[in-house]
Amino acid sequence: QKDYWPLLEKPPKGTDIMIVRAERSDRWTPEVIQKLESLTSKGAEEASKGRVLYHVLPDAGHWVHVDNPKGLLDIMIPHMKSLSHSDPSR
Repeated sequence: QKDYWPLLEKPPKGTDIMIVRAERSDRWTPEVIQKLESLTSKGAEEASKGRVLYHVLPDAGHWVHVDNPKGLLDIMIPHMKSLSHSDPSR
């Protein structure tokens, strides 16, 4: 088992890490959710570094792509589009 918290706490410059949590998933502890939410707000303050983007997908269990494919695309597509217009030095 790997510990990814160090990477999430300090993502490399120019890196966006997108985390999608299924609303009905029972695999997330309140402590983990709180930590992810704090990393998301921290990333917004430190725009020159990498970012953690945290989303909650409504009406989905563990299989997000099966339970709510449209909702998943609604989360991911705008970010993918923004990558094509982003500053290459970021």
